[in-house]
Amino acid sequence: MTAVGNRLRAIGRTRALALAAGLVLAMGIAGTVSGIRPTQSAWTDRAHVSAVAAAGTWATPITTGCVAMDANGTPKTGGFCHVTSIVVSAQWGANGERMRNYDVTFASNAQEGYIQFTVDLSAAGPGGFSWATAGLTAGSSHVTPTNGWTCAQLPILTGKTPTNWGWGAASSIFFQIAEDRASQAVKCS
Repeated sequence: MTAVGNRLRAIGRTRALALAAGLVLAMGIAGTVSGIRPTQSAWTDRAHVSAVAAAGTWATPITTGCVAMDANGTPKTGGFCHVTSIVVSAQWGANGERMRNYDVTFASNAQEGYIQFTVDLSAAGPGGFSWATAGLTAGSSHVTPTNGWTCAQLPILTGKTPTNWGWGAASSIFFQIAEDRASQAVKCS
């Protein structure tokens, strides 16, 4: 063969080899891409966690707020209610024997119904009040405690307002808390 013929044969072989290598590479990539699948573990660990309270107390979170109620005891259709303020309007007496006047204001459309509420009294007034011995005084006619509520739950007070007071945008209730419930007539279950 001539040098030119050998050269053409070498170029043909190189091209054929390059074409074959390109086909093998393309098939390998296509096979790899089509073979990719999401992975999944072969087991699932179930986790169970518990804790033991070793000190202190465990308390269920308290939800505070209010609900506009119809006079028949059902939530008012389209009703709304917000506690807008809790204020200690007066406090007197020696430590351990103090009395507090509370004013709680609601924004509500309960109108001729009533307001059912849960309020936290601890944020209002000066600190140092002894809630462990406190009680809602019996003369607090603006509040009827919810069945099952006890003075031991203070400073959380759960109850309802009187019915037919025309509850509106800035309606208030007034009540007294005695620091020493043993010295007063109180409303405690």
